[in-house]
Amino acid sequence: MSPTSISLIFIAFLLVGFGAARDNARSQLSQNRIIGGDDVSIVHYAHQVSLRRKTCQECAYLHLCGGNILNEDTVLTAAHCVIDRDIRNFIVVAGTGQRTASDGTVVLIEKIVTHERYNASITDYDVALLFLATPLTLDRVFTAAVPLVQSTPEIGAKATITGWGTLSEGGMAALQLQAVNVFVLDRAQCSAAYGDRFTAAMLCASAKDGGKDACQMDAGGPLLVENHLAGIISWAIGCARPENPGVYVNVSHVRQWIELTVAANSLYNF
Repeated sequence: MSPTSISLIFIAFLLVGFGAARDNARSQLSQNRIIGGDDVSIVHYAHQVSLRRKTCQECAYLHLCGGNILNEDTVLTAAHCVIDRDIRNFIVVAGTGQRTASDGTVVLIEKIVTHERYNASITDYDVALLFLATPLTLDRVFTAAVPLVQSTPEIGAKATITGWGTLSEGGMAALQLQAVNVFVLDRAQCSAAYGDRFTAAMLCASAKDGGKDACQMDAGGPLLVENHLAGIISWAIGCARPENPGVYVNVSHVRQWIELTVAANSLYNF
């Protein structure tokens, strides 16, 4: 048996029986940022993956962030999920709707590229690409690529966010993939909430009366408008607070960087 086979068997063993992961950091700013959502099947969101990380050699891999399949060997996520962390401690799990399941496809990451303008102090350009060591088989049922929007969605556009994040601010993470609808806000509303921290590389969205939002461990997952990726879940102050909308990477703003970086590193068309 090859060393690679042994490694993958060991990973699969560690995936069995994961308990619910909690974010013990209770800071107001939610970066690893679904509240008010419903259980959904992965077949409706086959581009969604779970980015899992272990914190010690003997530790199990636990869900950390979401991600989005762009092609067979490329996943798009949030930069703050992976920046300054050992690539060897990550795996990507695709094709399953359960956060703790081992029934999906498990792959290692060969290379991580974060946006050169990423600014941790204000979470600007919070975008990263993961290039996989083993390509995914995109069957368009359990695993599929998501197309990117061509332009920033209109104000008031209905959007869907998905993830396995906490079901309340500081609460327990969902076992089954969640989805909830929010609406894209006017940039003036976003700036009123966040001031100069809200930049051109961001967009924001919320439910009309709050109560629906991304939260801890949803970061890196999608904001979809008409089944196209319009945003990457990034940050907010708290979760589902009416006065503090969720903030997302504006995919149309970083689309060229995504296309050029995929072209330079991927073995597959995009």
